[in-house]
Amino acid sequence: MNLHENISRVKQLMGLIVESTDKLTSLDDKVVLVSDWVKNHIKDHNKFGTGSVFREGITDEEILNFVNEIISTTELGDGGAFELEVPEIGYDLVLPYDEAINLENAEESSTIKKEGKNEIEVPLIKTSQSSNDFKTDKLTLVIRKSNPQFLPDDVKEDQEILNKINDGNVYSLLTAFPGNPNIPRASEWNGQYAVVVPKKEIIIPTL
Repeated sequence: MNLHENISRVKQLMGLIVESTDKLTSLDDKVVLVSDWVKNHIKDHNKFGTGSVFREGITDEEILNFVNEIISTTELGDGGAFELEVPEIGYDLVLPYDEAINLENAEESSTIKKEGKNEIEVPLIKTSQSSNDFKTDKLTLVIRKSNPQFLPDDVKEDQEILNKINDGNVYSLLTAFPGNPNIPRASEWNGQYAVVVPKKEIIIPTL
């Protein structure tokens, strides 16, 4: 955790701030909002068993850099899914079922994936293969035009932001995920995809 994150965490514990939404501005004066909730969701989404996951240790600064890279090179238009290449950003752990079931020492069970308020039961395949076999450099960020009804608390009354929303010039980072960007929603898998849980490699620090 870097100094900026430590300071934010201390302030939150002291009740000094509730939200700290970052406002990133593109070259054509579009604004992308990156809320605390989204940043924390990305940083915490690193446990095997839920699908494709990020590597541990991602910081707020890295997340903001990913967004800045998108808005410095790409027109946002109506918004959508934007892809980046980030070395070893995470693990690609949702595979076609036929591929997953043929992994080394595959053991099938099931798990629950959340989709909004719904919980979807999907196949889960444990394998003895190393997590290193599933590393990915693919990162997808979902950025869409902001809805004034769903703004973080600290920008709900920001008149400059509200004016820009009316002009169609404010976007929000909704989520980000590593791995294959073309995997359908869990409710559409119909047994054709599975969550994979590989053997996690433990890194032993050298003395």
